Parts: sequence; C-alpha cells; structure tokens
Amino acid sequence: MLPKITQLEFNNQDIKTDLPPLGKSFLYDFEKGDFVIKNGKMVEVHGLETLKQWILKVLKTERFRFRIYKGIPYGVTLEDLIGSSLPRAFIEAEIKREVTASLMEHTHIQAIQEWQFTRDGKWMRIKFRVVTVEGAFDIDEPIKEVAA
Repeated sequence: MLPKITQLEFNNQDIKTDLPPLGKSFLYDFEKGDFVIKNGKMVEVHGLETLKQWILKVLKTERFRFRIYKGIPYGVTLEDLIGSSLPRAFIEAEIKREVTASLMEHTHIQAIQEWQFTRDGKWMRIKFRVVTVEGAFDIDEPIKEVAA
C-alpha cells in the first residue's frame, strides 16, 4: 500500500536569508598601493563593489603571513606554487581549490565557477565567476609569478 501523496505535509516555511548587508568600504587602487582620493576624500564603494574589493584583497594576501589575521581564515596560500616545477594542471587545480576555499568563507558568496587560466609571461591570469545572493560578477586578476 502506497501513501496518499496529497495527505503528506511539507514544511513550506521560507528559507531565511537574513544576511548582514555588505555595507561600505573604500576604493583601493592595488596597482598604486593606496586608497583612491577624490576631492580630498576617500571614495566609498557599496554593495557588490565592497565584495569585489574584499576578494581582491584576499587574493593578494598570503595566509598566515601577517599577525593581524592570526586565527582568521583570511588570504590564500599560493607562495609554495611560485617557481615550483609541479605540472601546470596540478598548479591550476591547487589555485582553484585554495581560492575557492578562501572566498567561500564570505557569507554572501554562494559559488565560484567558470574558471579560466592563462599565462602572461611570468604571470598567470585567473578568471572566475563569483555567484552571490545579490548577483554574479567576474574577477580577472593576475597572480604572482608561477613556474613556466
């Protein structure tokens, strides 16, 4: 005898997505190594731009190097790959794993997908799509020198 499906009860409560707002940050020029100043004030960024700034900072911070981040899962561990003679496929897989693990610490990020790796001389460009509860966007960033 099979149960009557029409009599089954399901919990139809809405899933809560009460996340704190992304808030604001200040625009940082990573090439110049300083905050962007306009009319004598630092330029504010809000929403997804704040999240993009956080991602770029994570990608440029080596995990466990700075005492300020002690005990906090912040940054990436990529220095061991620099100049290594490991196969390119392994290096790319390790970058993907490390970056994904680091970025998924943020409560607003749901997925990291559509990875692309390209060589640019002694640099490697990584490109990926970040899927958040607010929308999706691409990150296209050179990373430190890696083995050729």
